Amino acid sequence: MTAEDAASGSFAVERWDDMCFPPDQEPSEDEYAAAEVWWAASNAAIKACCEGWPDEKRRQVCGLQLLHDPEVELADRATALARMREIIQAEDAQGEFRDNRAFFLALAATAEVPDSSKAQQLVSAVTVAYSSLSLAGFHPDEPIEPKRQAVLAAIEVLEAGSAPLN
Repeated sequence: MTAEDAASGSFAVERWDDMCFPPDQEPSEDEYAAAEVWWAASNAAIKACCEGWPDEKRRQVCGLQLLHDPEVELADRATALARMREIIQAEDAQGEFRDNRAFFLALAATAEVPDSSKAQQLVSAVTVAYSSLSLAGFHPDEPIEPKRQAVLAAIEVLEAGSAPLN
């Protein structure tokens, strides 16, 4: 069974739960079996990955997730910071779709920040500033450069705030 099949089974069961268990939409036996595989793998991963972690950090772990863009989601801190800056410099605010790379790179850059509240604030600042930049095309009378500079400033703060304590 592939990871995608197992995740699909889990999503089917969770979706049924979210719909308050309508009897005519119950997942199939195959979906239940796939969900069981996903949940077992998720529990094993959590147990293995969180061994020795403080309770505060362990509570933040939700389980397995499929990777959609491994280059972004698994970037180390230095790579994540560089890639965020590249994305911001290339942004022309003419996109027709939402680009979540800056968010995922900000998460990657703050992955080792011990204070989860601080990490969340740093990620949020970059994400909010980037949203303003990426949606600037809807306001053609407003200059885009101040918005770009605001995102770059938020990345500078994130970089300083996520620096390893040596």
